[in-house]
Amino acid sequence: MKPSLLIVAALVSSLPLGASLGGEGAAPSSHFVFDDQFPGDILIHQVRVPKDGEAMCTYYETLGWQGKAGGYAGIQSHPRDHNFIFSIWDHPDHAGPIEAVYRGPGTETEKFGGEGTGLKSWNFELGWDTGVWYTLVSRCWAVAGDHTQYGFWARSGKTEEWTHLVTMDVAAKEAYFEGGTDAFLEDWLETGKEVRTTNLRGGWKRKLDGKWHPFGGGRYSVNAWDLEPGKRSFEFKTAWNGGVAQDETGKYYFMTAGGKKTKPTTENPSQHAIRRTEKAPEYPPIRIESAKAKQDAPGRYLVTWEVDPKTLPPFSHTIVAFTDPFGKGKPLVEVTTIEPHAREAELTLPDAIAGTRVYLRLRCRDILDNEVEFDLSR
Repeated sequence: MKPSLLIVAALVSSLPLGASLGGEGAAPSSHFVFDDQFPGDILIHQVRVPKDGEAMCTYYETLGWQGKAGGYAGIQSHPRDHNFIFSIWDHPDHAGPIEAVYRGPGTETEKFGGEGTGLKSWNFELGWDTGVWYTLVSRCWAVAGDHTQYGFWARSGKTEEWTHLVTMDVAAKEAYFEGGTDAFLEDWLETGKEVRTTNLRGGWKRKLDGKWHPFGGGRYSVNAWDLEPGKRSFEFKTAWNGGVAQDETGKYYFMTAGGKKTKPTTENPSQHAIRRTEKAPEYPPIRIESAKAKQDAPGRYLVTWEVDPKTLPPFSHTIVAFTDPFGKGKPLVEVTTIEPHAREAELTLPDAIAGTRVYLRLRCRDILDNEVEFDLSR
């Protein structure tokens, strides 16, 4: 890291999440709030930073939600490196602190303060490239003890591979994704002389009844209170723009802020829409590459498996034991566990049938609820 970046990094690390230096030189903060004003349990959005749209100290937030476990997620151009970030705020209804129950390779977690308090995770190891679309997915689900867990996954349009970055546990019941999903563009260190742009497309929210809603439009706005004399974006009060654009990949929403040449071509605020005809998200469903079962004691089996990283990641797994080699009839034992990061599980037969010859099957359900089965007896 260059000495100048070391200074910037030290300064950034001392600031609260989302804070700035307090001058007038920041690029205007802007938002797109989409048309999903209902609770849901899955959020999906795609984000791209065009090759001419990167500026240091920029948060390209992609998923933002409200509720008893409000939070946000996206990518950042950070002095340390390109990173993925996922954060959840504390709430008065929480019966205990937010905890990370799973951290993917390279994921770090820490408490944050400033604009509220909570738990944030970030991953500098995975990295992201300009000019590449990334799909970000978050799913929440109920767990025992009136808790709700949140998982966060990213898919690279370059490698087509999925990564599970983090799972957080919130001590609150039915803490769903509330409000219209928000995406924003933020300069947190007054680098307004640099132009930054975010592209967004392919947004979805799943309703609590399982039906999918494609983001069909949204409200673009700039934080007008930051454009006044003495406020953080006054020097660049007209350096903003947003709306719908199109290239060889199709139509997408965009937000641009900063730079001397940026000028608005729309109103603040303004409405924009992209017509959607899809009925549900279309990603290759989960595929089990390999799986095996090993009996390590009478009536006890260790099952391990691997999945294709270019297919949707696992959400839950079920181990089923049959007396029939073809899996017919009523199973002797069937155990389902929601543990998205798991790639192994143990099945123990009741003592009364521990000596019975059994045939095992593995069922995996992915984060969008597609299911696949693997015969462990073959």
